Amino acid sequence: MKAVSVEDLSFSYGKDLVLENVSLDVEHGDFIGVVGPNGSGKTTLMKNILGLLTPSKGSVQVYGKNPKKAHKQGLVGYVPQHYKRDEHFPATVKELLGSSYNSNSSQNLSELFDEFGVKGLENKKFESLSGGQQQKVVTTMALSNDPKLLILDEPSVGVDVGSQKVFYDYLKKINDEQGITVMVISHDIGAISKHTRKAVYLNKSVCCRSKTSDLPKVLEETYGEDFRHYSHAGHSDKHGGK
Repeated sequence: MKAVSVEDLSFSYGKDLVLENVSLDVEHGDFIGVVGPNGSGKTTLMKNILGLLTPSKGSVQVYGKNPKKAHKQGLVGYVPQHYKRDEHFPATVKELLGSSYNSNSSQNLSELFDEFGVKGLENKKFESLSGGQQQKVVTTMALSNDPKLLILDEPSVGVDVGSQKVFYDYLKKINDEQGITVMVISHDIGAISKHTRKAVYLNKSVCCRSKTSDLPKVLEETYGEDFRHYSHAGHSDKHGGK
């Protein structure tokens, strides 16, 4: 079953063409990364999949449904790059999770605390948590209604390398054990190639796609000999640069 089906999608902001003839299938149970430089259209693609934007041309379906309908039915969980909340309302983790929890969910809150790795954080203020802990809490909120598809926007931003690995291991666990389709939008080629199973490289249109283990080689073949991989201090992953 296709979790996401994007066919010949184009999108413009006024006269500015951001996406052009993008076609992409995400199978149920995939753990896939969508990578590309800033301005490549990654966030715009994500918003079309979430039903926040309507394609200028082409179509998007999520589990065979219109994206807005799929989102309304709880088929999609979304983790934004920055979780915005009122800084004058210093909620605890338990309060935040309680506000998002659907009583019709197949799991109760205590099970969620256990299963998603936030046990012990329930009574802490969200703002006091580390970047990695905040990501896990927000992801737990997104998962509290039993979605089939989880979309994350730049989950590595603002998270240290150690916490990043723990967080991606956590995503792999829910993908493996619960069969939740995971789609990560990122500019971080290193993290995507290390932690996901498949990757699509986007730059207004789909430039290439591959298993993530083959991503550096595919990108080099696509962009030529001047595409190089490099590592920086404190980070063992390989990144691409041009």
